[in-house]
Amino acid sequence: MGFKVYDSEMNEVRLPGDTYLHYGSYPLKLEISGFDYEKRGRKTVVTGRQALIRGFIISSDPIDMDMKMSNVYAFFRRLGEFYVAKESEPFKLLKVEANQSYTLESENNGVLTEFEIPLTVQKPYFKQSLHTTLDIDSEGIRFNDKWGYGMGLSSDSGQWKYSFINTDPYFYNAGTEEVKLIKQKESEITLIFNGSTLNGLVDIDDGITTFKLFRNVVAGDVLRIKGHQITLNGDNVAGDTNRQFLTVKRGWNNWDVRGVTDFEFKIDYRYLYD
Repeated sequence: MGFKVYDSEMNEVRLPGDTYLHYGSYPLKLEISGFDYEKRGRKTVVTGRQALIRGFIISSDPIDMDMKMSNVYAFFRRLGEFYVAKESEPFKLLKVEANQSYTLESENNGVLTEFEIPLTVQKPYFKQSLHTTLDIDSEGIRFNDKWGYGMGLSSDSGQWKYSFINTDPYFYNAGTEEVKLIKQKESEITLIFNGSTLNGLVDIDDGITTFKLFRNVVAGDVLRIKGHQITLNGDNVAGDTNRQFLTVKRGWNNWDVRGVTDFEFKIDYRYLYD
């Protein structure tokens, strides 16, 4: 079973090889361990996991093999942090880095060799969906080659809603894990005000934690919470909040937006999987 490689921006990249010939490097297998855990007080937290990739190189002769192996070294060094996914689950990406020592050795008369590269798994240690919830909101999941089996998504389009107008957000987390939005830098909550606040205070409540904005807003103002950044019309307003960040729990989420009645709400994030 092969694997796919994606750069730090989640764009698919191919292992180095000759453009018009069959010589080059090819993926064989991605192996991912279970999780490492640590007890912290009453909580047990995930502290890491291991992964490695196996592949092979085909060359025309021993000299060409040396060049092909050099290309593999350079390829992974230049990638820095990147993502890998099993070919059977191409839309579940694990963030990794090839920053451990490994050696490529020429075998089989220098024309065919297999290699193994250990990977350091980066936080959040879980696989992440390649695409985000607002992709589902705008496109659904059918026939767009962005979602696959085993991602927890139903054919029921009632699960595909992540933007709301004048109604409290009620949305589905199809991943196997909760998502702490402060830890997912590309996650984004957008609250567009089509009217003024009722009392100079806006609340967004996820059922456990309440985010508060202590500002008067008017129609046209836009609040964004992107990872740990909080802005109003592009200006940093973290100092005018209670600095509480929200969490998407597993399954259905029923949030409350308080302090304003005329608004648009959108939530965009990546699902997390074991």
